[in-house]
Amino acid sequence: MEVKLFGMIAEKAGAETIAVAATTVRELRLAAEARIDGLAAMSYAIAVDRRIADDALKLDGNEEVALLPPFAGG
Repeated sequence: MEVKLFGMIAEKAGAETIAVAATTVRELRLAAEARIDGLAAMSYAIAVDRRIADDALKLDGNEEVALLPPFAGG
């Protein structure tokens, strides 16, 4: 599945998207951390279909998935 990357995560990856095979958000997290240097040490969220998802959520590959860095602002 295609995973959209934003902010400093996209900068670290040198890309705005990566392709990852995963059946759960946890698998996706581990695969992304293996591909993007420094991601494991960052605080970030995974959004599935525009909602923050927990690691147990199952994926079928048809979702819109994004890695979101921490946001600041008011």
